Amino acid sequence: MKKVTIQDIARELNLSRNTVSKALRNSEQVSYETKCMVIKKACEMGYTKLSPAVLRQSGPSDISDKNRTIVVLIKREISLFWNSIIMGISDELNSCGYKLQLNFISDEDEKNLVFPLDFDEKVSGIIILSVFSQDYLDKIIKHGIPTVFLDAPGDLETITNQGDFIICEGFNSVKQITANLISQGIRRIGFIGDITYCRTINDRYQGYLKALEEANIELDSSIVAYQAPNRFYTAQEVEEALNKFSCIPEAIVCANDDIALDVIRYMKDRGLAVPKDVAVTGYDDIEGLTRVEPFLTTASVPKQKLGRRLAQQLLWRIKHPDFPKEVVFIEVQVVFRESSNKQSE
Repeated sequence: MKKVTIQDIARELNLSRNTVSKALRNSEQVSYETKCMVIKKACEMGYTKLSPAVLRQSGPSDISDKNRTIVVLIKREISLFWNSIIMGISDELNSCGYKLQLNFISDEDEKNLVFPLDFDEKVSGIIILSVFSQDYLDKIIKHGIPTVFLDAPGDLETITNQGDFIICEGFNSVKQITANLISQGIRRIGFIGDITYCRTINDRYQGYLKALEEANIELDSSIVAYQAPNRFYTAQEVEEALNKFSCIPEAIVCANDDIALDVIRYMKDRGLAVPKDVAVTGYDDIEGLTRVEPFLTTASVPKQKLGRRLAQQLLWRIKHPDFPKEVVFIEVQVVFRESSNKQSE
C-alpha cells in the first residue's frame, strides 16, 4: 500500500503543500476550519504522522472518539460540596459521550510534580478543581491539553493564558451580606478567611472591605484573620485566630461555611449565643453545615450546575482551541438565615 504524503493530501483538497504542512503542525498561520479539514482528510487517507497533540487541539470531535477521556484533578479535600460539583461534571460528560477519570492529588504528588498514569496517552481535556502550586500548573500546561480551572490563585491576571477559568462570584455577594449586618446597626465586624489562597476568597474579603468603606466604618485589623498554614480548614486554626482577636466582634464574616461552623461551635463552647451575642455568616451553602442551629446565612453556590458548566466550557474549548482564553463568573445567591439576624433576638 502506497504511503500517504503531504502532497497527496494537498492534491485531494486542492490546497498548497505548504498550507497542508502548516495545518498538520497546528500552525496559527492556518485557520481553525482549514486545520480541521486537513486533519480529517489526513485521517481518512491513512496519514500516519499525526501527533496526539494535533488531534487534540485541531481535529474535529469525530476524529478523537477513541480518546474521549476527561481527567478531573482535585486535592484530597473531598466533601459534600465537591461531590455535588463532580456529579454535575459527570452528568454533562456522560451526556456528551465522554468518560470521567477522577484523580486525587496528594500534597506529596503536588510537591514532586507527579501526575496520574497514562496522562498523555488518553486524555482529551483536564478540569482542575483545586488550587495547585504554580510549578504543578506549569507542568500540566506543558502537555498542551485543553484545561479548565475552577477558581485560581490570587494573581489571576498573570495566568489567564494557561486555560479557561470558572469563578464563583464573591465580591458582590459578601458585600451584600456585610451590608446587611451594618444595616442592623452592627459596626464591629470581623473576618476570617485565607485571602492568599485563591481568587474567590480574596474577592469575598474585598466585598467585606467595600461594605465597610461605603458605611464609613474603619477596618479593625485586630478582628481580621486572613492567613493560616491550613487556610482555616481546621477547627484548631479557627480557634487560634479567634483567641488572637482583640475582642469578640458583634459579627464575623467567614470565607466559607466550614469556617462559620467552627466559629459557631467556638462561641457556644464559651457560652455565647449566635446570633444574639455574635452574628455569623458563611459562603457555599453546604447542605449539612447550613442546617445546624441556628440556620446559617450564606451565599448559595449552584454546585451541580457549576460542575456542568465546567464540563461545557472544556468541551467547547476542545472544539475551539484557537479562541482567546476566557474567565467566566458564576452567579451565586445570598441566603439570609437566622445566624445573621440579631434583630430577631
